[in-house]
Amino acid sequence: MACEIIRIDGALMHVRISGIMEPADQESLQTVAASLIAQGLKVRLLATLDDFEGWRKGADWGDIAFFMTHGNDVARMAIVGDERWKDQIFAFVGKGLRDTEVEFFPLSSEGEAERWVRA
Repeated sequence: MACEIIRIDGALMHVRISGIMEPADQESLQTVAASLIAQGLKVRLLATLDDFEGWRKGADWGDIAFFMTHGNDVARMAIVGDERWKDQIFAFVGKGLRDTEVEFFPLSSEGEAERWVRA
């Protein structure tokens, strides 16, 4: 799996994504997020891209059930990674298509990203 949950601190999920992301990785993260939402929490995601190589080409990324059901239950997303992924990440997470605040931070700014996502 390309996604590893580093820690869950209340409503904050800190994940590391490396290698090539698969639909099963996304499903796993959404399952954990849905359990936090079911507890009445507004999820905050801190995602660190570590040697990230993108998404599995040809995979079925069309399942938008979580987005439609819980898209606005995610308060903030902070993505930390190589700047070359910024635009693709924003498209992948649907920045601007829901109420969730989404920001991208360079690898050198993980502390700043965590402060922002918790604010």
